[in-house]
Amino acid sequence: MRPLRYEGPIQRERLHYLDWLRVLAVLGVFYAHTADIFDKFYWHIKGGEQNTGLLVLVVFGTEWGMSLFFFLAGASAWFALESRTAGQFVSERFTRLIIPCLVGFILLSPPIAYLIAISHSLYHGNFLQFYPYYFENIHISWNPQWLGIYAYHLWFLVFLFFISTLALPVLLYLKRERSLRFISKLAAFCDRPGGLFVFVLPIALIQIALRAPFPGYQSWSDFFTWLLIFLYGFMFLAEPRFESAIQKQWKLALFVGIASLLIMLVASYTGVLSSWDSISTYSVGYVLYQLLRSIVTWSWMLFVLYFGMRFLNFSDKFIEYANEAVLPFYLLHYPVIVVIAFLTLAWNINMGVKFLFVSTVALIATLVLFDLFIRRIKVSRWLFGMKSFHEPQPEHAPETPLKSSSSPPLSR
Repeated sequence: MRPLRYEGPIQRERLHYLDWLRVLAVLGVFYAHTADIFDKFYWHIKGGEQNTGLLVLVVFGTEWGMSLFFFLAGASAWFALESRTAGQFVSERFTRLIIPCLVGFILLSPPIAYLIAISHSLYHGNFLQFYPYYFENIHISWNPQWLGIYAYHLWFLVFLFFISTLALPVLLYLKRERSLRFISKLAAFCDRPGGLFVFVLPIALIQIALRAPFPGYQSWSDFFTWLLIFLYGFMFLAEPRFESAIQKQWKLALFVGIASLLIMLVASYTGVLSSWDSISTYSVGYVLYQLLRSIVTWSWMLFVLYFGMRFLNFSDKFIEYANEAVLPFYLLHYPVIVVIAFLTLAWNINMGVKFLFVSTVALIATLVLFDLFIRRIKVSRWLFGMKSFHEPQPEHAPETPLKSSSSPPLSR
């Protein structure tokens, strides 16, 4: 099978801001999971005092943060298909996503589940007794939400693998010269004032159609929304004028993002939002709410992309190290946070001090585990989705699988 190359005039160099946004997004997920200990949503282990402000911040980040991950993943797919066949693309995604997911499911998920169970007095045996019990009580469902219930944060790797694989025929079609001409025309339209907001409509249509029958986080409504945004990321890398449009429209994106967010906050404070969110029929309020959420997601994504283009399009030793660490860090951070939250459960100290302590210790512990036991060991690198020591890095492909956290963020 021949490499899938487009021989037209577009040749993208490495875009370092994509690496920075990916690393910062993973760091944001880390602090969001730490905040879950203290916010008012359900989470596995709570830290006593709970804060509404943290809840607002976590929900705000959740509205657009995971979508940003899938957008970045779609951008990475453009680079990957410049030098890989379709078979190589799928094989690499399996190695970099499914293998680490299985490793995490076998080694990391059971300890998380055990600490949660004993902290809630749901289990009274030791860990060796609990280990087979955990796997015996997994109930697989046709709804992908089961992944978040039993595999916790690992759901993201499964979603990303299947989204990448299912999108592949469309990606190959979009690489054709005829499709690229269409993308070029679309980019020209988006270069007009406000043109980028045309992408909100398909997001809203998916949410309106699927959120009622598939409510909740990590459901089919989210899956197909993120599939669409993955395709958006791929298309945006196909035509540089999309970047130009973002640079021209960032002020509008920020204004719309703030305005739509304020509307959501006011609707939530007055109780209107809860009635819209809980209605499983296609009422006017339901439709307006899904449209509003779609606008929040897209406008804040555009602003964050502009911020990356404007301030983060450079490379240094830190981002080279962090970009290599991003997937193992994602795998390790969740169990580390749960362990430290469990150990500090009885501490009766100020919430801010406790948050700072848990986040700092968890960050250091995660980085130490990565550097000592994964980064330096060949087999560990493979098991946790990293490149081998001597595997070449493509000149302009940001290669990390995460290149690609609604309701309760227990497994975001």
